[in-house]
Amino acid sequence: MMDGEGCEGEYQAMEVEEDRKGMAARQQRRGAAHGMRMLDVLKEAETGMSRRAGIRPGSPRPTAKVSEYLEDGTVVCGAFHERACDLPPDVRCTIAVAASSDGTMFATSHGDHHIRIVSLVTHRVVAVLEGHPRTPWTLSFHSKFPHLLVSGCLNGELRVWDVRRKQCVGHTRLGTDRVTSVCFHPERTEVAAACGKDLFLWDALSDKPPEKALETCIGFLCVTYHPNALWLLTCEVRSLGTAGARQPGARHSPHFCIRLRDLSDGLKPLASPTGEQGEEDFLPMVLGYSESGMYVSPCGRYLAVCLPPPPPPPVVVATPGGSVFSVVGPGGPVGGW
Repeated sequence: MMDGEGCEGEYQAMEVEEDRKGMAARQQRRGAAHGMRMLDVLKEAETGMSRRAGIRPGSPRPTAKVSEYLEDGTVVCGAFHERACDLPPDVRCTIAVAASSDGTMFATSHGDHHIRIVSLVTHRVVAVLEGHPRTPWTLSFHSKFPHLLVSGCLNGELRVWDVRRKQCVGHTRLGTDRVTSVCFHPERTEVAAACGKDLFLWDALSDKPPEKALETCIGFLCVTYHPNALWLLTCEVRSLGTAGARQPGARHSPHFCIRLRDLSDGLKPLASPTGEQGEEDFLPMVLGYSESGMYVSPCGRYLAVCLPPPPPPPVVVATPGGSVFSVVGPGGPVGGW
């Protein structure tokens, strides 16, 4: 048996040890919070972005390594914030949206045939661009010259805008079909544009007419340059029907694929990294509804695209006899033993 003094001394020692552990934990939390605050300060200093104030006017563009770090954080951790930007009350529908590479503004197109430029500093409309004969269907900013914007409308017209001067600096006609997708070259003022079944390349600030570079059997959904300026990604229609379309009342659903094309080799498709199905298909089956269905990150390491869900796994079902099994898939029995 331990006497009263021994017990009291042991309890005091335990209390001291608990206080020491508690103090160490509080210091660790305090240090972690200080580290996070320092990280926010450094991030703000490098990028010009503040969690409270947003983007500071006149801030320098972030370095490549900082941009890559922020991009990884967004992709992996979903680190983003939302804030509404109100459009005028007479705007009833928004067709396309594009953000500038310096993060200071974005453009929207609408059914009234106009393009509106919204400042991410003031969250207000700062310019209205007019000139398209029909609704602009696609928009894209230049990655190197953030004041340049290209747009394509339902009437086959391309326009290049200088947002700083709020005026059109170049325009051309590709045909009568709608322009489904446009994209600036990462380093030059060349524009890749899809119009119906054709892909065009056009030097937007020269007097040369657009050059027809490629033609498909059905059509293009989206085109975009890879940031390395060596490849062009195209989202193309592979077929208009499905296996289920042979059944009465079944709807036809287009099939899309993504192809990675070599700009130095006549836009020849590069082989798929998996080596599966068509050699020309970088991704043999994707889901698409507009050019918004495919996006390449500025660092060129990520491709955001909608993929169809995998088929449900086969279910093993025992027959009443208990000695024979059938493998049942989505379309019914596919085998047995």
